[in-house]
Amino acid sequence: MAVKRKTVLIIGGGTGGHITPGIALYEELKNQDARGLFLTGNRDIHFSSLSSVDPLDLLQYGAPRVTKNPLRVPVFAMNFLGAYMKAKRILREYDVNAVVGMGGYISAPALLAAHRAGVPLFLCEQNTVPGRVTRLFEKMARKIFSTFEASEGYLKMKDRIVHAGNPIRTDVLTKINKEEAKKAFHLQHSGKILFAIGGSQGAVKINELMFGLKKKYPEKFKDVGVIWSTGDYSYGTYKTRVQQELEGGSIFMSPFIAKVGLAYRACDIAISRSGAGVMMELAAMGVPSIQIPFPHAAMNHQDKNADAFEKEGAAVKIANEEAVPEKVAPVLFDLLQNPRNLKKMSDRALALARTDASAVIAGTILKELE
Repeated sequence: MAVKRKTVLIIGGGTGGHITPGIALYEELKNQDARGLFLTGNRDIHFSSLSSVDPLDLLQYGAPRVTKNPLRVPVFAMNFLGAYMKAKRILREYDVNAVVGMGGYISAPALLAAHRAGVPLFLCEQNTVPGRVTRLFEKMARKIFSTFEASEGYLKMKDRIVHAGNPIRTDVLTKINKEEAKKAFHLQHSGKILFAIGGSQGAVKINELMFGLKKKYPEKFKDVGVIWSTGDYSYGTYKTRVQQELEGGSIFMSPFIAKVGLAYRACDIAISRSGAGVMMELAAMGVPSIQIPFPHAAMNHQDKNADAFEKEGAAVKIANEEAVPEKVAPVLFDLLQNPRNLKKMSDRALALARTDASAVIAGTILKELE
């Protein structure tokens, strides 16, 4: 008699930092002969990365955002109950064997439904400082998979922590050589490449910084090509400003870099926000970076993420309020002109990488289910 494949429900939404590692785990579960289901929020179904999930495995529900407005609490409670009930139906309908929360408010109703139904639940924590959902459900979890070792200092259930790293999609880990990768962005003539990335939603601060750098230091960019991921919201604005106000130069601008692995391969350095997802992708590809943490991230976790990379020599951290062209330019161009320092940073980034995170997490979950 054939053994029935295990079914694992992954919940991720809110930001690309919760979605993309969930997709990487989904891919790995298929490799290990298990079925993955991906549950996301109704408002997150637009994320282009979700197109890699089989439509039969992609589910959505109306998990509400947490509110601090007392007048909104009744609406929040009704929406939470609705999402909880839908999660219960999903658990029954698909005969789910395990549930994995990727963090964020999207995970909460389904994690609670799994706990109440006696379905084993697991948590993936991307950031140095664990989020509210991780701390709320850590006592109910079989295992807690951390990206940063420093997370252990914030959690009580230390015996359940597995330092696995952050799952990375297979298409990110491309092995194409640098010159071929540069051709994909029409930048093969550039001596050095800078990759500016603000995360899944883009970052106005990084867009303003990039525009300012290009405008103030055109001579410095004569041999430096730019791959610029603006985010959907800002793309039209900055495309127009670049066309109207800049002298030119080599720029590949897009709201979203679909083949981000090629951008990592092409670039010599990156300027980015400090979400764990992009940081661990940079590490896996050995990309030195200038980290500009988002100052309003929950519990200041981006700042601590950047500290962890700077401490290991993989990145330079510049505070959000200091991230202006006049202060970033000396750091950026000094690094670009110093291949030895870039190589050291690249080596330190690679030392922080865990490219086997998906395999470790999927394997641990399936072993627990035995």
